[in-house]
This record gives sequence, structure tokens and C-alpha cells, in this order.
Amino acid sequence: MTNQLGMHNFNRILLKGDLTMKKKVLYVGGGAAAVMLLLALLFGSDATSYVTTSVASVRDSVKNSVPVEFELERARQQISDITPEIRKNMELIAREEVEIEKLETNISEFEGKLTEDEKSIKRLNADLSSGVEYVTYHGVEYTASDVKRDLANRFDEFKTDNETLTNLKKLRATRMDNLKSVRGKLAGMQASQRKLRVEVENLAARNKMIEVTKSASEIEIDESQLAKANALLDNLDSRLSTEEKLSNVKNQSLDRIPVETEATTDILDEVANYFGSQETAESKAKLARK
Repeated sequence: MTNQLGMHNFNRILLKGDLTMKKKVLYVGGGAAAVMLLLALLFGSDATSYVTTSVASVRDSVKNSVPVEFELERARQQISDITPEIRKNMELIAREEVEIEKLETNISEFEGKLTEDEKSIKRLNADLSSGVEYVTYHGVEYTASDVKRDLANRFDEFKTDNETLTNLKKLRATRMDNLKSVRGKLAGMQASQRKLRVEVENLAARNKMIEVTKSASEIEIDESQLAKANALLDNLDSRLSTEEKLSNVKNQSLDRIPVETEATTDILDEVANYFGSQETAESKAKLARK
């Protein structure tokens, strides 16, 4: 009985949790549907376009917020990621070159064998064509039927080897074309990688120049101390000028009317008198030495 009650309560809990989950799903789904309905009411058939444009705008905004230096480093990494593909093609080229070398050796061997076999076949054919019943080779006598059978076997083998040689040459040509194609692809990838590296470093230099320009424009020189020094000097100049004025005033009699005429000296006379007095003094000194 207790077990039945426990199972009943457990089922009630599961049912309640299931209902809660369904309510949450319905709530979220209903909210999304309400948003879409509102957009449809506001923008009509253009609602999808507005949503797509908004998503693209947010994506572009996020991309533009990424620091340029980070993007440059990401570009460098992507350029470096090309290197494994370049190495893969280099390995492929090396393997193709090895296979082509093997083919060249095999072709040379077949060509040498076919040349010798052709000579032997022509000799056997010539001997049989003479109508003899026996033929001697290297001191061993063979019947015409034996020679004919050997000729047939040699000729079949020759034709097979010749066909094999033709196929080997075709295979060599195909591998040479593949090698040329891979080399071209590798050269293109290497050139592109070098170009991309130059471009990314150019962009990095431009970015650095922009940063330096910004830093220069943000530099602020504190000229307050200079202004304080200038103000102090101006104040001292004013004080000294005032003291000089006061000193001159003290030496004057302010209770009398100044009727005396100030003596004026012409600058030309002053210069002549000054240097003339020097010349007179020098002449007297010379006479004294004599």
C-alpha cells in the first residue's frame, strides 16, 4: 500500500513537472510569435527583411568592435595556416618525381629488352624462312618446329612488352602533367602567401601610423608652470618699474616749477667726442713712451 502511494506521488510530481515545462515552452513560443506578429503588423511583408537587416547590422557592429591588431594577428594566423597545404603539395611533388624516375628506369629497361628481342625474332624468322629442317644456335641443333614454336612465344611476348611500354609511356606523360599541375599550384600558393604577408604587414604599418597619429594628437603639454613664470616676471617688472618711478620722484622738487632747459646732445657729436677723446689719449700715451 505504501509503495502504491509513493508511486502515485512520484507520478504526480512528474506530471506537474511536465506541465510546468510545457507552460514554459508555450510561454517562450508565444512570446516569439507575439514579436513576429508585432513586426508583421508594423512592417507588413517587409518584416523578414527588417529582421535580417537588423541581424546583419548587429553582426557588422560586433565585427567592427574587434580591435584591428587582433584582426591583423588573426590574418597572420590564417596566412600561416596555408603552410601545411604547401608542404602537402611539396610532398606530393617529391612522390611524383620518385615515381617518374622509376617509370623512366622501367621504360629504359623495356626499350632495351624490346630492341634485343626484335633482333632475335628477326633472326629466327629469317632462319625459318630459309626452309631448313634444323638450325644450330651456340652449338645446339634445333628442329624447325622447335624454332617455330620459340619464335611464336617470343613474338607474343614482344607484342605484350611493346604494349606495356606504350602504356608506361602514357603513364609517364600523365604523371608529368600531374607534376606540372601540382608545381604550378604550389608556385601559385607560395606567391599568394608571400603577397598576403606583404599586404598584412602593410596594413599593420598603416594601423601603427594611425595609432601614432592618435597618440600625438592626445599629447597635452602642461603650460601652466610656464604661464606662472611669465606672470611672476611681469609682476617683478612692474614692481621694479614702480620703484624706479618712486626713486625719480624722490629726487625731484615737486614744490618748484621746472624752468631749467634740459641739455640736449646730438648723437653725432656724442660719438665724435667719445672716439676723439680716445684718439687724444692714445696720442699722449705714444708721446710719453718716446
